[in-house]
Amino acid sequence: MLTPMERYYFDVYNTEHTQMDGDGQLLPNPDRAGIEALRILYDVARDEMPGGEHIKITVKVLNASREQIFEASLTLSSAWS
Repeated sequence: MLTPMERYYFDVYNTEHTQMDGDGQLLPNPDRAGIEALRILYDVARDEMPGGEHIKITVKVLNASREQIFEASLTLSSAWS
C-alpha cells in the first residue's frame, strides 16, 4: 500500500529578500518536510555566505492549509581580524 503524499511549502526569508513557495513539494510526512527545510537552509547559506558579513536565513514550512508547522533559522557572521 502506498503512503499518501502531502504538499508542503517552503518559504525562505533572508537579510535581503523573501521567497514565497507557490508550488510546494509532495512529501510523505512532516519529518521529511523538516529535513527538506534544513537542506534548503544549507543550500541558501552556501550560496549567499561568500557575499555577506552577516546573514540571517529562515525557512518556514507550511502544510497544505498554509499553516506553519516548522521553522529553521541560521545566522552567519564573518569578519576579518
